[in-house]
Amino acid sequence: MFEQIRNKYLYNKTQIVVLDKQGIVLHSDDLLYKIQKQTSISNFHPFFETIIFLIDSEYNEFTFSCIHIDYEGVKKTIDIIFNSGSKNENHFLIFIDFTDHYDNFQSIAQEKNESVLNFHLSELRNQQLESEKNFKNKFLANVSHDLKTPIWGLKFFLNFLEKTNLTDEQLDYVKTLKDTTSHIHHLVQDLLDLSKIESGQMNIVYEKFSLKEGINNLLSVIKLKVEKKNLEFRVNIQEKITDELIGDKIRLNQILINLLDNSIKFTKKGSITFEMNLKSSDSDFLTLQIIVKDTGSGIEAPQKSDVFKSFKKLHNFKKIEGLGLGLSIVSNLVELMDGKIDYQTEPGKGTTFEVILPFEIAK
Repeated sequence: MFEQIRNKYLYNKTQIVVLDKQGIVLHSDDLLYKIQKQTSISNFHPFFETIIFLIDSEYNEFTFSCIHIDYEGVKKTIDIIFNSGSKNENHFLIFIDFTDHYDNFQSIAQEKNESVLNFHLSELRNQQLESEKNFKNKFLANVSHDLKTPIWGLKFFLNFLEKTNLTDEQLDYVKTLKDTTSHIHHLVQDLLDLSKIESGQMNIVYEKFSLKEGINNLLSVIKLKVEKKNLEFRVNIQEKITDELIGDKIRLNQILINLLDNSIKFTKKGSITFEMNLKSSDSDFLTLQIIVKDTGSGIEAPQKSDVFKSFKKLHNFKKIEGLGLGLSIVSNLVELMDGKIDYQTEPGKGTTFEVILPFEIAK
């Protein structure tokens, strides 16, 4: 039985080579390599020059690991055992074929090295991205602060100029400049908010507020913008929604005004619809469903997430502005408030945004 096991598992894995006192090959079973008899073992491979020097050594046995030998088309990685025998015995070599073992080990070692390298490369990339992000946020914050002072000065001057004796034509010019200045001011504020969000400095404030009061103030401003474009403005707010809530009324207002401004911007004719529904409620919390729907140009986006990316332009028409920062800020604020945002769109027919936001009910 032992011979059967040995022949099955070791026969093709080992080779025995017998040498005389001068290193001449006397016998070889040639199971791994065909070695010419009556020639020096050093002729088989230069590595065995070492064996010649060990023949007269006082040590009896030596082991050499992971020796790669390519001979007459046979490539193997072997361990070699050399036994110098006694004074009355011949020397012998044992070749043990560990090719598969060393190949697997090399593959594992290579994968490990590549994994370590990839990890360090990923760390370097993350550090670079973090540095770029910090630089961008500092740049945006500094530029935004520097722009606010001249903008306020311009707004003050235009308000003063509007009260002077102007012709109707000049008054129209002043109003156009005021609208442009307000738009620039809004963009600068968006830049500040975006830099705060990305740097983790935007905090949600939880305080008691009147939902009804805030919505009425918001809608009175939006109504003027809608009427200016000769659009129909539809409002539907469920009466059963609790009025006094705890949350961040400023960020809620920012979310709603950005969504409504976006719909007004991309709608030339038709209507803007604003809905607020009670999605769920218990004694302590409620969840609002907010819908902003328009009959505008719709959105053509390769990926749905592109809609919420800063400065992403989703229209090819020169007269239609890009999305700017508004929807990007909305998406980030909704996430900070533990809410969800989604949209449905059809190019040429309009877009519907849905926001789900939770609030605590004030006691």
